[in-house]
Amino acid sequence: MAATPYRSALEVREGKLVHPRPGAALDGTQSNGFALSSTRAGYNGVIISGGHSAFTLKNAKIDLKGAGQNDFLAIGAGVLVRDRASVVIDHAAITTAGAVASALAVAEGATLRVYDSRLVAHGGPLPKGYVRHIGPGMMEPPAPLGLDGTARTVLAMSNGHAYFYRTTIEADGWGALSTDAAGGNLYVEANDCVLRVKRRGYAAYADFGAHVVLNRTVMESGGEGGIIAGEARIDMNRVSGKVGRVGVMIHSVMGNPAEVATLNLIDTTLETVGPVLLVKSANAAILVEGGRLSSASGQLLDLRKNDDANATKTGGAKVPGVVLTLRKTSQTGDVASSDGDRNLTLALEGAKLDGALRHVVFKADAASHWHATGPSQITLAPGAALSAIDAGEGITITANTQDSNLPDGNRRLPSGGTLIITHL
Repeated sequence: MAATPYRSALEVREGKLVHPRPGAALDGTQSNGFALSSTRAGYNGVIISGGHSAFTLKNAKIDLKGAGQNDFLAIGAGVLVRDRASVVIDHAAITTAGAVASALAVAEGATLRVYDSRLVAHGGPLPKGYVRHIGPGMMEPPAPLGLDGTARTVLAMSNGHAYFYRTTIEADGWGALSTDAAGGNLYVEANDCVLRVKRRGYAAYADFGAHVVLNRTVMESGGEGGIIAGEARIDMNRVSGKVGRVGVMIHSVMGNPAEVATLNLIDTTLETVGPVLLVKSANAAILVEGGRLSSASGQLLDLRKNDDANATKTGGAKVPGVVLTLRKTSQTGDVASSDGDRNLTLALEGAKLDGALRHVVFKADAASHWHATGPSQITLAPGAALSAIDAGEGITITANTQDSNLPDGNRRLPSGGTLIITHL
């Protein structure tokens, strides 16, 4: 970014106002009432940079209708915060309408706090001759994600830290709260916010090296609630979400086969059309504690091969696999794997699950209960409590085991189903 020429209405560099804008109260530390409406392409509203910049942007109204050029460089963003700057945005309305024109970008170790604001990116038409690709300069989501749109509303990159409070972040498509080129120490937090995507897109994205935390936040999306790529993390605490496809999708592309994604859903409610959780050729540690997850498709977790040509390959190596832990919660839905490269383990800890399990390693304590609602195939983990397993009349569970203390044979379950134990 340092070598990129920008054009902007207001710029603060190393705590000094580079060029003033008439009609608003401002200096090198604050602006109150900054207003801008522009149709220029590749034009930024506000740029704040440098470790000596501690700036407050209050009551700003920014409306940009020009196309961006490269959102990795935040050319055309409503506000760009970069290079270790520390910025507060309070009661702002920032709207963009152009391809790769983000409402807000934070990067290069900068720290940003946004209060009681509204951030919107409508996107716009792609330039003539644009060729779809993945990486810096891309102007639409990678095709394998199956998303709409041409702009990410908030884009956090390169070890930035961003905190949002009581703020609405809205996108037409692609993504509302996005990360990219994380740098290994990128942190994004949304508190009491609304993340809204009108068409197929994601409410929140955690790229390799990013940690995204959503607290008491509402998600609305025509696509995904969240996406995790590679070794990244999303925490949802008391989140409420309703999405048109998948609650959270986890995948690994062009990565290391040993990397593990982390997802924690605590007291969170998600309503989905497709699987609540979809893992595609990736390793993941997933915790669900409390809350309520529901899928119209009846799928709680689906582990499958990634159809993305850039999917990380294992090369036959042993990988960590996927572990779904249900703790002190009651959930409904099937858990299944069709990915032969890694194990899928379900661990119940004082939890209840109604659903079918297919190709799952099963762990449960004595305080848990699994009621199979369809034919199931499991492998019993050492110490798994058989007392936790049940199924209704006519439903058979096939359980493989290496425990020599468990004899082969059929067992009738309390609700009339059958448990068939076989040794590997």
